[in-house]
Amino acid sequence: MKTEYRGWPNCYRLTNGQVDLIATGDVGPRIIRFGFIGEANVLGEIEGQIGTVGGDTWRLYGGHRLWHSPEAKPRTYHPDNSPVRVDEKRHGLTLTQDTESTTGIQKTLEVRLSPDANHATVVHHLRNDTLWPVELAAWALTVMAKGGFAIIP
Repeated sequence: MKTEYRGWPNCYRLTNGQVDLIATGDVGPRIIRFGFIGEANVLGEIEGQIGTVGGDTWRLYGGHRLWHSPEAKPRTYHPDNSPVRVDEKRHGLTLTQDTESTTGIQKTLEVRLSPDANHATVVHHLRNDTLWPVELAAWALTVMAKGGFAIIP
């Protein structure tokens, strides 16, 4: 379901009655919220950057995102400040950014929320749109809220 979240007008909320997840279509691909309904976000948010769009400056924003490694400036720090394509699916979303102009790599997140449990599955895709081979690895990063913790199987 399309919704507004903290200044970003093009966000998408998944819920199963226990938890909710919000991904933004305004920047990314990025999941900006995950938590029990009516309770705090377990993902960290960077105040002063939430709701911001556009520009050539790299921003942390918070939440969960996909990078490619190994880390190297400026390649890894391509700003994800532009809108992404969002495809809604049953119990999920696919978030796809335009191919990065500086790297030729396209990032996609497939997000599925369990219909009856308090967990989500995120599948990460990197696609090389250049004419030559590129050696890299998917690097999924999550900013957690202060004082929180995550259990990752």
